[in-house]
Amino acid sequence: MKLQASKYKDLKYYANALFAVLFLCAFISCKKENQKEDKQQVSFSPLSIKGLQKSDYKSTLTFEKKLENIDNFNSKLVSYLSDSLKVYALVTIPKTKKPKNGYPILIFGHGNHPEPKKYGVSTKTGKDWRPGDYYRGIPEAYAKKGYLVITPDYRGHNISEGFQFTQTSYLASTYYAIDVLHLISALYQLEDGNTDNVFYLGHSMGGDVGLKILLASKQIKAASIWAGVSASTIEQVLYYSKYYDKNNSKVTNESIQNYKSKLNEVISNLDFEYDISSGDAINYVEDIETPLILHHAQWEASVPYQWSAALASKLFIHNKEFEFYTYNSENHLFKDENRAIAIQRDLDFFNNIKTTKINKNGS
Repeated sequence: MKLQASKYKDLKYYANALFAVLFLCAFISCKKENQKEDKQQVSFSPLSIKGLQKSDYKSTLTFEKKLENIDNFNSKLVSYLSDSLKVYALVTIPKTKKPKNGYPILIFGHGNHPEPKKYGVSTKTGKDWRPGDYYRGIPEAYAKKGYLVITPDYRGHNISEGFQFTQTSYLASTYYAIDVLHLISALYQLEDGNTDNVFYLGHSMGGDVGLKILLASKQIKAASIWAGVSASTIEQVLYYSKYYDKNNSKVTNESIQNYKSKLNEVISNLDFEYDISSGDAINYVEDIETPLILHHAQWEASVPYQWSAALASKLFIHNKEFEFYTYNSENHLFKDENRAIAIQRDLDFFNNIKTTKINKNGS
């Protein structure tokens, strides 16, 4: 009996030892897995969609000066910090009766400007007149309809700091999206605005900016994109390089590499690794939760109509809420009747979203 008791103690000892070893192995494996996940989270490029989603955005608005005061609206200039850069924004305030909770807010994301420092400068007078002759009627039209419209310069535009970022090829729109995300964090300071009703309108490159914002922020209730750049970076490189390379009808791997040379140089100078596909919003459409309304003139060449059609197709595939309107026109920025129609469609879409959300909340 004593011998059997001794064997039992030995077995119990070895069983406990084995359990301790297995527990330690499991603990080490779990720790390594957590470290791996933490490393993956840290390794996201700040210019990737995942990087935008993981980043924090905090800023405050600073009043700069009053601008126009006319029958339909007032306007002022404000500034805020984005990545420590001072960025300016035009605020257009309606003179319509202010709703109880404040005016709905519309952020207007303008398109590419060939000379960023001249953005907002009138070509007629040479004076600063944000957002300039080309876009002047857009924020004014929505302000007349009761929206408080805020139009950021983007870094490096007009007198906003950070001109070097305007020279970053196809990466620039992501830096501009970061500027708007910082702006969104400061909207609560607009005492006349209702931060529960924030909308976005982006034209051309502003569409690319907008899609990246929607993937990183849940504060936009609905968004409109006019003639939006929504294609992948490589598609943009090929289209715009061919657009200006009229003397070469042939495209090869080598020619695309040549077209990418500027972009490759920019990426090589980054202090982090960056895969361009990780920053393409079109690859993350399934993550968009914001209802979208798309507008595009079918015969314009500045941004191919097919890009909006492809975006609409992906929104459909992923069962997203959207409307897509086609215009029989060559205008990159809508004019006259088409502009009025697009604006009214936006207003109807936005108002329907506001009503739907209120009904869903039961209030």
